[in-house]
Amino acid sequence: MARGMTSRTCLPVAWFSAALALSLCLAPGASAQSRLSGGGMDLRLLRPPLDSKGLLTLNGTDILGENALSFGLVLDAGFGILPFEGFENDGTVSASDAVRRGRLVDAMFTGTLHANWGIANLLVVGAQLPVSVLTGPDVTVPGQYGEGGGGGLAYQGFGGVVLHGKIRLLRPDRDAFGLAASVQVELPTGSPTELVGDATLALVPSLIAEWRPARELRLGAEVGYRLAIADGATLRTGGRTEPGNPAGAAQGPVLVDGEGRDLRYEDTLRFGLGLGWRFTDVTELAVELIGSQVIDAWGHPHALSLEALGGLKVFVERNSYLLLGGGAGLPTGGFQAADIRGLVGFVFEPSMGDRDGDGMRDDVDRCPDEPEDYDGFADEDGCPELDNDRDGILDDDDACPMVPEDRDGDADEDGCPEGDEGDRDGDGILDVDDRCPDDPEDIDGFEDEEGCPDLDNDRDGLLDTDDLCPDDPEDLDGFEDQNGCPDVDNDGDRILDVDDRCPDRAEIYNGTEDEDGCPDTGIVDWEGGTMRMFEQILFAYDSAEILPESENLLDAITASIQGNPQMRLLEVQGHADDRGSDEYNIALTRDRAAAVVQALVLRGVDPQRLRSAGYGERCPAQAGTSQAARDANRRVEIKVLRTEDGPTGVEVACPAGRELIPR
Repeated sequence: MARGMTSRTCLPVAWFSAALALSLCLAPGASAQSRLSGGGMDLRLLRPPLDSKGLLTLNGTDILGENALSFGLVLDAGFGILPFEGFENDGTVSASDAVRRGRLVDAMFTGTLHANWGIANLLVVGAQLPVSVLTGPDVTVPGQYGEGGGGGLAYQGFGGVVLHGKIRLLRPDRDAFGLAASVQVELPTGSPTELVGDATLALVPSLIAEWRPARELRLGAEVGYRLAIADGATLRTGGRTEPGNPAGAAQGPVLVDGEGRDLRYEDTLRFGLGLGWRFTDVTELAVELIGSQVIDAWGHPHALSLEALGGLKVFVERNSYLLLGGGAGLPTGGFQAADIRGLVGFVFEPSMGDRDGDGMRDDVDRCPDEPEDYDGFADEDGCPELDNDRDGILDDDDACPMVPEDRDGDADEDGCPEGDEGDRDGDGILDVDDRCPDDPEDIDGFEDEEGCPDLDNDRDGLLDTDDLCPDDPEDLDGFEDQNGCPDVDNDGDRILDVDDRCPDRAEIYNGTEDEDGCPDTGIVDWEGGTMRMFEQILFAYDSAEILPESENLLDAITASIQGNPQMRLLEVQGHADDRGSDEYNIALTRDRAAAVVQALVLRGVDPQRLRSAGYGERCPAQAGTSQAARDANRRVEIKVLRTEDGPTGVEVACPAGRELIPR
């Protein structure tokens, strides 16, 4: 048996574990149960916390001390619950003028008594007893509990009794956050036909989380699953309305069967978020968002209920307080949300002579003013053991709080004994295997096994801290030798320096001796995103057929494009002189540009890098109608539209030709 877990703690822990396991195991089998017709429906969205450690409705992760008790009474009043469409009960208004939207419940008052018992500083068990008063308008709701059934909702009596347990998993005052689990058993002791209880048993396992970023702040979250052993009631909350009497007066609102949307009260997800601010020693401000969702009714206009709440706690003793709060429903149309809600309550937790609040009575607590730290070491005396192994290192800073440090000069600050397997330089290599036990290995992926720092891995004379390529030696060729990286292609023309006759001058790819690495003058060049051609691509008269005389020029263009892979998209443009109609010239130049693209693709250029366009006579290179101007204007141009760095911003066409740019 683990230290600190006595026989008196085993039984309640086993009971809680069995109840939680039972609720989880029943979840997948619930649909196979024999479903009762009719059933019940519980309109309570606001449910007080199980014990004295929560906010307004959300549970906290703290628990009562051993044998500590808490009691509470919370009164809440909700006004305007359960939306419906029908006539308001008014015999003076005609059916056509009657208000068709309202609430089936005008007001619901609930007082909830709860009592709890703390066990072994680990577990809380208890019970809740709600008492409700319910009022509503006269209404007939087909399908709720069979057909017919008029008359207003009126009930005074008990709701469903709840038995519950909560176990703490993580402590928010010691761990990064608090975590607890609870299970509730909801008994069918209320009146299911009056919307204040279930017709059968329901189980609600929940998970509770809490984070305390500061001493006075706590943020909480809770999610639970209400597992119904049998189906609840089916309620029709919308549909075509009809008069309540033959005269047509809007009297006795009616929801006509067969045209509404049914809402069946079944398995439900419960959830909430909250914030508590203890802005003085005796006051805490709390705000919450709580809700519920009927699992099998996602998208139903009334299945999601949400309320926002705010309240103030005034502490009259250490853990006893008065509560005053209120809230309103959010406009989701949820069947459990109230338009307006108020609450008031008193929760009492007798101190039982426990000044430090550690759950141990002062008469048996050796340190009644210092709370026990409950870390599994000597937790029975009520005193915090800040240094369990007595090695002079506080447990919060001690990696081995139960084993004393050996104080051998090797990592003595961590609280763990190193013995013969020490590591003086702290590089993760034991001294027995470390060639440099007092100089830590630099752990850079280069000869890290011997334990010695390698300050210049590639031995190029540049320390690794200054070397951009610590594992590749600099080639020391006078070109950018200070960065530590070998520059195998100084001029970046993709011809390695060992094969480059001009390693510091980039090759110009133009089809003229492109293999030697030296820039040469050819028949094509680039200027400002446009290819300069020192010859013209020639076509047959009135045709897109390229003449054989232009084969060498096409080869040079191909070499230049292939030699500049950073150019991702180029446009081959066809232009014409002033002779011929605009439509004819546009068609001819489009065909000629497409023919050039086809010729380049046949020579190996990726077609994804090319597109063609024809601009006719719209963008002349030279004004006028002379032969020289016409020769200059009949041309093919190639422009770079996009590189690996993005769009070039080159002017694609003149203003007159922009409407012809391909889209």
